[in-house]
Amino acid sequence: MALREDECCARPAVETRSGGQHPQPPLLSPPLPSAERGGFGCQRRREEERRGLGRAATADFFTDLENAFQGKIDAAYFETSKYLLDVLNKKYSLLDHMQAMRRYLLLGQGDFIRHLMDLLKDCWTGRPGLPAEPGSVALGWSQDAVRATNAQFDSPEALRRLDVRLLEVSPGDTGWDVFSLDYHVDGPIATVFTRECMSHYLRVFNFLWRAKRMEYILTDIRKGHMCNAKLLRNMPEFSGVLHHCHILASEMVHFIHQMQYYITFEVLECSWDELWNKVQQAQDLDHIIAAHEAFLDTVISRCLLDADSRALLNQLRAVFDQIIELQNTQDAIYRAALEELQRRLRFEERRQQREAEGQWGVTAAEEEQENQRVREFQESIPRLCSQLRLLTHFYQGIVQQFLVLLTTSPDESLRFLSFRLDFNEHYRAREPRLRVSLGARGRRSSHT
Repeated sequence: MALREDECCARPAVETRSGGQHPQPPLLSPPLPSAERGGFGCQRRREEERRGLGRAATADFFTDLENAFQGKIDAAYFETSKYLLDVLNKKYSLLDHMQAMRRYLLLGQGDFIRHLMDLLKDCWTGRPGLPAEPGSVALGWSQDAVRATNAQFDSPEALRRLDVRLLEVSPGDTGWDVFSLDYHVDGPIATVFTRECMSHYLRVFNFLWRAKRMEYILTDIRKGHMCNAKLLRNMPEFSGVLHHCHILASEMVHFIHQMQYYITFEVLECSWDELWNKVQQAQDLDHIIAAHEAFLDTVISRCLLDADSRALLNQLRAVFDQIIELQNTQDAIYRAALEELQRRLRFEERRQQREAEGQWGVTAAEEEQENQRVREFQESIPRLCSQLRLLTHFYQGIVQQFLVLLTTSPDESLRFLSFRLDFNEHYRAREPRLRVSLGARGRRSSHT
């Protein structure tokens, strides 16, 4: 008897312990061959690889597109920046204005500054307060200084912007203390010479102007020494006072000359050369602005005008005050000496005139009166010497403190400045804190 298909596929029942039958589970479908399973896996991997390649190609496409777009932006920025710099340099003379500020606000035009000081000297030296309409007077002097020096050959645009500014007057100030040159900026060049930058220029000018005035004062002091030494040869009792003035003035001249060398060459010239090279190589306006701001920051810092150098600046100003005090003291000494010399010359002239007329040269009373006056003058000489010794003591104490601050400065150029100021160890012998070698000072400051 033929079996049905479902019966052939059914498995016989298994007899259990209880006598019942438990049917066997049906047979599962036979597994697929391994070759067929591998074909499905390879196809799936190929599909995933195709999707990955598609995504990578899409990412590379967008990356190339982004790089190309960025390149277009950079090229457009470069062309625009180049055009902007050409306009600023050719149409608005940016570099010419920068050089004009170097010449006038940073005292680069030496003949102009010297002639301007000569004009200001007669009106403002030793006179408190200001003349009537001081702004107009000072502006007229600056214009006279331009016409009398090589500044007259400067560009008319730069000379038109050059002006005079008078600072706020404090009690006891003279014209020297409030005078300042100014340079007007407007239009596109104001993006480089901002209001903050111009305030920095004003601070630097005031510092340089005061230092230059100290050099000018000491030049007059030395000139007074040379002129009065011949006039006072007939007063041998006064030679000690003149010698003391000469020694103190020589110390001050050495100090100011070294400070001027440091300011002019190690600060201004080096910083300006670095700025000019950066400006010449600048690719855009931002580079010029950054280089100009870095230049001003360097000048402010190395001219002791920043917050970290306040103690040094106070000592330097105290030195300047002592130089002015020496000028006033020496003027008073020379004035008293020359008045005494004139009295002696008049007395001698009157005596010779009487002898020429056949009379007695002087009477006993006149001679006694003259001798009394000479003794009174000679008794005043020790007081003058005491004033000079006191001034010398104050000056040397201030310089010693200034040198101590220089030796502990982290700036190497300031430490070498202290060495030049005391090259012969004149102050080192008086101040124990200065008895340290320059190398040890540098190592100590580097460790701190």
